[in-house]
Amino acid sequence: MLIQVEVFSFAVDPARNSPVIILKETSGDRTLPVPIGPLEASAIAIESLKVTPEKPLTIDLTKIIMEQLGGVLTRAVIYDIIDQSLQARLQITDNNTMIFIDCRPCDALAMALRCDTPIFVNDAVLEKSSAENSSETDKLRKNISSTDTTEFGRYFLE
Repeated sequence: MLIQVEVFSFAVDPARNSPVIILKETSGDRTLPVPIGPLEASAIAIESLKVTPEKPLTIDLTKIIMEQLGGVLTRAVIYDIIDQSLQARLQITDNNTMIFIDCRPCDALAMALRCDTPIFVNDAVLEKSSAENSSETDKLRKNISSTDTTEFGRYFLE
């Protein structure tokens, strides 16, 4: 079963000193930390802060190409977790055709935010992530509570 989520917060993973996006169920309390690289964090932060870059980023170019070809992003889905790596795909429709494109979770999130499209996570992923990463999640929660997450995007924009 797919569970709709939203971008809840940004954080820094203290173990890796790298950015993380926290997804949260829209009708529940479960969360899913999604590790991302600094460049991807910047692209997501730019969209979250509604900043327009001078030239399109790669993710903006991808959206433009999709739209010019008549495609519409209908959903982004994090569908599996394999060896602690999240698996994601985009669902794109074009007239009566539906295609699925596997991608990195950070790219799925960036596209979904740019296209104002819902984000879903497979329920099994939320369950597996909770079971495997309870101590890591606790560390992230403590880190989030001590971090001013509004500064996250500004940090990567400088």
